[in-house]
Amino acid sequence: MKTNKNRKEIQELAFSKFTDQELADAYIFPSELQSTQEKDAEKDFWINRRKQFENKSENEKMYNRLLQLKFQLEDYISSNQYHKAFNFGYFLNEYVNRQDKKDKQFAIEVDVTPAVLSQYINNHRKPKDEFVIRLELHSGGMIPAISWFKVLQKDKEHDIITNQKLRLEESKHVKNRLEFAY
Repeated sequence: MKTNKNRKEIQELAFSKFTDQELADAYIFPSELQSTQEKDAEKDFWINRRKQFENKSENEKMYNRLLQLKFQLEDYISSNQYHKAFNFGYFLNEYVNRQDKKDKQFAIEVDVTPAVLSQYINNHRKPKDEFVIRLELHSGGMIPAISWFKVLQKDKEHDIITNQKLRLEESKHVKNRLEFAY
């Protein structure tokens, strides 16, 4: 499935930032001398933590998943790096999936056809401004339209920088180029 492939690429990207030594240093190994009392306290902590998580309502769990997506999206758009896997379609697909909704149901909620939604998710069509505004409204303002636009802009910037075919075609239309010696 395409989504699983994207998730694997994203995990690889996350770990590629760090050297093996940095990853090893990030782990904290418990002391052999840790008392039984400390071990019991830690075990109780994790049991209580798990209970808290399990007692959350489905709405709270969805809210947490969407908040996590918002932070991931903001981290990506604030970074100077472009990653093909993190495109508008990826974030839109994650937005729909983290609500545990089918594409068809979500398409109805934002008033587009399922085919158009699929084209947005698979990056076969760029979304209209109206659709991006609908995403903000649908999220209750949690994910602002400007964040969705910035992801689109990042995709466009990369395309402009790397599209050599377009540059070659357009160079035929430029005459009397300015040349400067530095």
